[in-house]
Amino acid sequence: MSCDILAGRRTEPGGVIYEDEYWHVGSMVSPVFWPGFLIAKLKRHCEHLSELTPAEAAALGPLLQVTCQALTDVLEPAKVYVCSFGDGVKHIHFWLLPRPPDMHPGMHWVMFHLDTRATLTRLGVKHWLASDAEMVSLAERLRSRISRLLED
Repeated sequence: MSCDILAGRRTEPGGVIYEDEYWHVGSMVSPVFWPGFLIAKLKRHCEHLSELTPAEAAALGPLLQVTCQALTDVLEPAKVYVCSFGDGVKHIHFWLLPRPPDMHPGMHWVMFHLDTRATLTRLGVKHWLASDAEMVSLAERLRSRISRLLED
């Protein structure tokens, strides 16, 4: 899926939130069942962090920091989790998951909610889905905040 997004065959609702020479940040693809769930993808196809070029690796830390700060400023989550597994999608990517203040802390709770929402969405339960209009608005606010953070 990452390669399809980077090649323009699929799009994220709200469009690209941030992009530089090496990295692309966008939301999850529709249906969006976790507003603010962003995915940072390496633009070049690569499966292992150990294979990043020095420039790609140097750009990664600031990218994650500014994106987490933008999520914090815009959504006011209790915490922003960042993780990378790479088993399902064979392309370096990071999930940025803002944990709402009313959700129990800990990655296990976040993964439980993520799996539950994904499964129930596939079964037709859709009360937590974000509309395209909501995602466009959120993407605009995140783009604006990232731009201001990068100017400082």
